Amino acid sequence: RFEARKEAYHDIAQKIHDLLSQNIAGPSDSLRRGSYPQHSGSTPARLNQGESGFGRGSPRNWTTGSPSILSRGTGEESDDEHGFDETLYAQQELRSEVYDLEGLRSHLIDYPWNEFGVEILRDVVHNPDFLRQASLLPLQTGPVEDRSHLSGFQVWDVASDGAPLAVDYADSETSRAIAIWNTIKEINPPLRQRKAVGRITIMRELTPILFGALHYVLNDTFDMDEIFQLLVTADSTSSHVHRAFELDSRRQCSKIFAFEYFTIIGEDCLPLHWQLSDKEIDNNPRHIRITRCNAVIALAMTSDPVRKVRNPSRRAKNQNDYGNIYDPFSSWHLLNLQCFPDLKSSTDVHDTAKHYVNGPEAFLITLLGEFRDAQRRFEDINRAITKLITPPSSFMFDARIRDDLLFEDQHFTYVRRYFWAYQTLGIMNESIRAIVDAFEHDFPEELFDGKAKLLWPLDDENSARNAFYKKRLATLRHKFDAQMRSFRALIQGNEDRRTEIRGLREELYVGTSIHESRKSVEMTETTVQQGHNVKLLTLVSIFFLPSQFVTSVFGMTNMPTQESYWLFGVVMAAICVPFFILIGSLNTNRGMNFWLSKGTAISRNFLKLFSFFGRPFRKTSDVADDKSEDEKQDAEERPKPPPASRTHRGSIMPMPRRSNRQLSESDHSDEGDAGVSRTQKRPSSKLAQMFKGERQKRTNSSYEV
Repeated sequence: RFEARKEAYHDIAQKIHDLLSQNIAGPSDSLRRGSYPQHSGSTPARLNQGESGFGRGSPRNWTTGSPSILSRGTGEESDDEHGFDETLYAQQELRSEVYDLEGLRSHLIDYPWNEFGVEILRDVVHNPDFLRQASLLPLQTGPVEDRSHLSGFQVWDVASDGAPLAVDYADSETSRAIAIWNTIKEINPPLRQRKAVGRITIMRELTPILFGALHYVLNDTFDMDEIFQLLVTADSTSSHVHRAFELDSRRQCSKIFAFEYFTIIGEDCLPLHWQLSDKEIDNNPRHIRITRCNAVIALAMTSDPVRKVRNPSRRAKNQNDYGNIYDPFSSWHLLNLQCFPDLKSSTDVHDTAKHYVNGPEAFLITLLGEFRDAQRRFEDINRAITKLITPPSSFMFDARIRDDLLFEDQHFTYVRRYFWAYQTLGIMNESIRAIVDAFEHDFPEELFDGKAKLLWPLDDENSARNAFYKKRLATLRHKFDAQMRSFRALIQGNEDRRTEIRGLREELYVGTSIHESRKSVEMTETTVQQGHNVKLLTLVSIFFLPSQFVTSVFGMTNMPTQESYWLFGVVMAAICVPFFILIGSLNTNRGMNFWLSKGTAISRNFLKLFSFFGRPFRKTSDVADDKSEDEKQDAEERPKPPPASRTHRGSIMPMPRRSNRQLSESDHSDEGDAGVSRTQKRPSSKLAQMFKGERQKRTNSSYEV
């Protein structure tokens, strides 16, 4: 039903265009069919990708020199109110180019591919069996093994009136890969009556063999190795427009804007093998599969340069001393290479309702379309993350959901979720800032005023064509300014979402920490209760220990066997009662301190006793000599008393003059006599005599040594 309606719409649009053209241009300027075969606008597989089909389903392959009245009447970039003037648009035609499949085979085999080309074409260039097969491109329609049926394309030839004409060779009996090849293999063939001054080539989700075909067709116009390198190695969005002094002439005449950001993987889509992506396939509806995505917009001015400029940099490496400047109204080729595994790329950026003054305007319009697609993808990620972290509305009524949000589970579900969402939004903001910075740095206001010296400069700003071009650029400038404001608003929205995630994460931490603290208190209480139980069990077991000891003693075979139990009871009481008293006192802090102090004192006394027995024996004379020497030293160190005053001579009795030595000798003699008398009076025990003998033996042995 949808296909029938689409065909009916195409027929009506065809009739309307024919009638309008005949009424305005006259019978002599009626529409004529071109040399290309007519096919349906798009296949059902293409409609499944979300493409509108207006560009390829609108009047196809017209070969007329008159402008599209329908496009001028409805186009956003329509002509001004002074009427249509074809001289205001680029007039230089593209050179004719024709390519074939055998040339493609030779190119894939003989071209010196660098590492980036090998990375993109690894399933082709390193597969000799594939290169030797009869057909390099799949011929069957519908789904194929290399997934080329999901590849998308739009090719537009822009005539001298600025109107784009869709070039399409797809039909229901042709595979998608063959349709893409037939579309790009020819540029301005000799049999075409309406020559193109510019071509817009848009390719989406290509397979390796289609990348190789594009490299073969466009390598003379663009440095396709550089474009492949930007696809594989770009870390962020970058702009390469100031290239007038490059060594390669293809780079001098081309301007490139490379996108690198993120998108959500679409249903039944697979990222390319060089793109970082979420390899995990999770059936959880809350799982968000994100991948890096790439796009390259390249514009090449294919005519000869109009003048040379001197390189102002004296120390520039790998650059020419003089650069080439190209006329913005020369022939041009625009390439838009998209690698977005989501099938959400806009297909209405270019259509017959738009007129392009020249290649730079088409480049800026394509760039604006990519900006809008990037914003939609960023908004999709923001909505998905918002849905991921936002609690359901039922949490206000369901305690289980509230507990899940407030307390972390054993799998750390919400901590992982908040961390991923917070960091992902931060990376999204970095990607958006890279896009804004790249545009604002390399596309200043001078470009839109036509005053840039190296980037599409205008020779005569007051000419009608340049004034018309500057007017179109002014409109685009306002749209770009609005888009930059939208990007900044998106950055602020992501930051607000990150603040919300930070608050949810802190609440989760607080709730989880309180929950863990409460659990710890409960575990402590359980531990204390278990300690009491162990204590009770220990007391019960200790109660039976002394009785078991007494029973084991009286149960020995050498004990008396009379039937009297009074001895057993006495022993039981003598052992158990002190033991129970000791255990009972040890269970209290006071008793524990008491027995601890007593035990410390007893152990100290035992140590003193053992140290006394372990001292070496010395003779009494040696001890006396040591003591006299100590007393002499003390006497020398003792301060002398002041002399007595003579005023009280009569009140003090004179003392006999004896030296200190005589006093000390008398004291020692008295002490020695007293000691001798004491030793003589006190009888010695056998144990003391035994220790004394051992000490004397030890002393004698030391003397002999």
